[in-house]
Amino acid sequence: MKSWPARFERARERLAPVLEAGGFRLVSLERDENASDSAFAEYFRRALRLRLVWEGRERVLWVEAARQEGAQVVSRWHDVEWALAGERLPVNRDTSDARIDALVEAVRRFLAAPPTPSP
Repeated sequence: MKSWPARFERARERLAPVLEAGGFRLVSLERDENASDSAFAEYFRRALRLRLVWEGRERVLWVEAARQEGAQVVSRWHDVEWALAGERLPVNRDTSDARIDALVEAVRRFLAAPPTPSP
């Protein structure tokens, strides 16, 4: 079996302690080798899902959130960094450790006072 994309795995490792401390648990870890090695890890806690996404073709990492009721996602997925900024941001193609640190910090800030994604 082929290994996970390195930058995705590094981001997942860095996010895991933050998400665990926030009461999240991993519910899905998937990969689509046919879509240029894209991958995602989905986490949930009561009323909220977070998903780390690696878009392999474009080589982009991001984290998105959606509201959940019961076992159902009841809102669109929204980019966490965009939600914090209150606007759509340019795509950040950086995959360095500094970029991963920025994603982790965005998740921390989002969890401290999550904006409510619209339905």
